[in-house]
Amino acid sequence: MSLDQDDDDPEGLWLAVTAGATAAGLHQPHRSGAAPAGGVRAGLIVPLIDAFAASPAPWTLVLDDAHLLDRESTLASLDWFLGHAPDNVMTVIITRTALELPTFERLQARGRGMELGIDELRLDARQTAELLDTSYGLRLDARELAHLEDLTDGWPAAVSLVASALSRGVVLPRATAGRAEGGGLDALVREGLAGSSPEDHSLLQMLSIFERFDAATVDAVLGDARAWPLAMEVAERTGLIVGLDGEGRWWRMHQLVRDRLTAELERGNPERRRALHRLAFAALEPEHDLALSIHHLIGAEDYDTVADILSNVRANAVVPRQSLGLSWLDRIPESALNRDPRLAFWEAWATATGGDPARRDRALARGRRAAGERAVEGFDSWDDVEDFVHSMACYNDVGAATRAGERFLAGHDPSNPLSPLVALRLATMRYLAGRCAEALELLDALDRGAPLPRPLRVLVPAYRALCDFELGDRAAATMQIDRMQRARIAFEVGADPVYLSAEQAIARQHTETGAPDAARATVMHALGVARQQPSDTVLAVPYLLIELGRAEAALGRRSEALIALTQAEELCDGAVDVGALLTRISALRASLHGARSRRPVRGHLSRRELEVLELLPTSLSAAEIGSELFISANTARSHIKSIYQKLGATTRAEAVAAGRRAELIGDLVRDPNSRS
Repeated sequence: MSLDQDDDDPEGLWLAVTAGATAAGLHQPHRSGAAPAGGVRAGLIVPLIDAFAASPAPWTLVLDDAHLLDRESTLASLDWFLGHAPDNVMTVIITRTALELPTFERLQARGRGMELGIDELRLDARQTAELLDTSYGLRLDARELAHLEDLTDGWPAAVSLVASALSRGVVLPRATAGRAEGGGLDALVREGLAGSSPEDHSLLQMLSIFERFDAATVDAVLGDARAWPLAMEVAERTGLIVGLDGEGRWWRMHQLVRDRLTAELERGNPERRRALHRLAFAALEPEHDLALSIHHLIGAEDYDTVADILSNVRANAVVPRQSLGLSWLDRIPESALNRDPRLAFWEAWATATGGDPARRDRALARGRRAAGERAVEGFDSWDDVEDFVHSMACYNDVGAATRAGERFLAGHDPSNPLSPLVALRLATMRYLAGRCAEALELLDALDRGAPLPRPLRVLVPAYRALCDFELGDRAAATMQIDRMQRARIAFEVGADPVYLSAEQAIARQHTETGAPDAARATVMHALGVARQQPSDTVLAVPYLLIELGRAEAALGRRSEALIALTQAEELCDGAVDVGALLTRISALRASLHGARSRRPVRGHLSRRELEVLELLPTSLSAAEIGSELFISANTARSHIKSIYQKLGATTRAEAVAAGRRAELIGDLVRDPNSRS
């Protein structure tokens, strides 16, 4: 796979890997469509791993230009895949900069991984000669090879460009004259791809605007019958245009070449570049590919339409590929962001539900400055926008989110497409506050209203079940969970932090019906999913820990139950308003018959520090702990240092002993390196 910036997103990356593996002959994984609601691990990566494991053949996954993978969530998904890939999968990462992939380091040590950096990628004179001979039938003498190596620095794509020019009959001095003339790699691109034809070079410049293209799109946008045959000729001759699917429909230009040609087009004719992107957007709109649409709209500098599209996404209550969507905003000039409150609203809403309150608040501040110039459809004022956004996540203040939701609903008709979202969140806050009867009234009204957006068809019965359990109506809760599970199957809802309340309800049902082992397994899986999100938007993690405590108690493991409850309490430290959470913890603790009170520790451990502390009794190194928790090795070391300070410890053993005395960790801790 040759990666580009739009692959820097977990869903996009693993959809592409799945498609590539399938095209290469891997038996079709269980599912290869879009991962539902961001459930990348369960919906895409696990089926891919299962398909590799079922294959009798050895496989090699080569990720070229992997330095373009920059987002923490993308790298975490790759590291997780590497840690779970079967032994018949070899991974080769080609990158200009080192990536933070702790698991990959272990694979390299075991011979199942290889990293090719700049030094390894450069061809020496012997390798250059071999490439020219075997791929192009060209043989150069030592002086010519030295001249070629000086020009290309041994970069394979540049060598291929020179070889392509030579194979077209261009003599070596002309093919390598670029550096002396000041053209460098740009001159190689011109000679290697288009030779002496200015018309061909112009067509290839225009072709470079595409992230991916097919024959129909090229004909519609470029309007020249020679363009598609030229692209296929370059693909066959140089390999710098490559197919993306097994049917030979979709193609992509090599990133190195595309960047050069796009820069040339921008310098020479920026208006043509914008016009081509507008035509490409229109031609590709029937594909319903949001990433392609946004790419071309940004290229056309049509930020109004970008805002329109994102607003429509918002109205449908879906944030597709959230991290990728935020990366689109990163490509929009600050001047455009500052004058369009719709973009600020979308960013604030996406980051509120995605667990990044700091970016949410920055976006809201920017939107308020721009709100005087343009309205945001569906809202009466920017105060209205802020109420909506703040109602979406409470973080550590249930009361503030409740008040924001109440203000929004008081000023909006139930027919407003945003009202059901706020009503659900308000019901969530009622549940968190211990006002379950009031929460059920809101949820009943949602069920009686217009058909709900897909996420709500899972979340409404999930919260109804949780309220029913709190009110002692197990039969009603079971009915709602059955309804919730049918919706999850119908809409292919996978693992996602948005749906942790559903996992909480399932765990509660397992415990209530005498299956605490299943409850515990459900909670542990859900806690892993929760780590995908930077922060806890609706106190999901402490509530999962309550269910873990309930399951451990049912299994007769009183000590483990107390540890889970203590961890849940620790997460409340410093919170403004956690509703009924502490009351619920206390009630469960009291039911454990003579449960001991919490023992104070020096300072309070954060949620992430508690997760690191749990792994200190194992044999894992700091880097391996980071891999388990999807954080860097340096971050893991910083957490370990903080744990030592807060627990008054100077060694790992002392920290473990202090953690056990404070009932933060148990006596038996599973080592992830163990096969038991």
